[in-house]
Amino acid sequence: MPKDIVLIGSGGHAKSVSSVATSCGFNVIAYVDDDKAGENIFEIPVISSSECEQNYSSNDFAIAIGDNAIREHVAKEYKAKFPNAKFPYLIHKSCIIDPHCKIMEGSVLMPLSNIGPGTNIGCFCIVNTHSSVDHDCNINDYASLAPGVVLGGLVTIGLRSAISIGSTVKHNLTIGHDVVIGGNSYVNKKIKDNTVAYGTPCKKVSERKKFDPYLD
Repeated sequence: MPKDIVLIGSGGHAKSVSSVATSCGFNVIAYVDDDKAGENIFEIPVISSSECEQNYSSNDFAIAIGDNAIREHVAKEYKAKFPNAKFPYLIHKSCIIDPHCKIMEGSVLMPLSNIGPGTNIGCFCIVNTHSSVDHDCNINDYASLAPGVVLGGLVTIGLRSAISIGSTVKHNLTIGHDVVIGGNSYVNKKIKDNTVAYGTPCKKVSERKKFDPYLD
């Protein structure tokens, strides 16, 4: 019998997470969003945070928010508010996951992603559709790989960093914390913390702060 799960968020990313949760055998029973409470998504109700607290405090949850810094903030809020709740990782059944890798709580792996041996994926990360992560990579908490991202072996992605659609990171490189790599970039050198960089080869364009938007 499917296990119930509540998704925190109600945007496009939440719909994608819902698909992955269903693939994992979960039954999505509600989305949580104070601004859209009373609406429905795929005939599933959107509820308020207060209703969630009253009725689902011991439930399984997924933080279905695409922005990395906001996802971190909400994940920490819900873990503190609901100490008995669980935040399972969600892996679509079409993914290829080497048995010698580690995936932490709350992370979501979208369809057709490929995770190589020795790789560690932290808490509440996103590995999106058709992304490929080679051997011995380290993806830190709350980081995200957009659709079609390719990481060579021995790549480190820092806290809350976002690698955008179709980008490639050369093997044995480190991407710092709170970095945004623009779409279709080729990263062939280390990228420092708090940087926006893109291009082929990838170059620094500007600096950024933790909560600067990048999904507009």
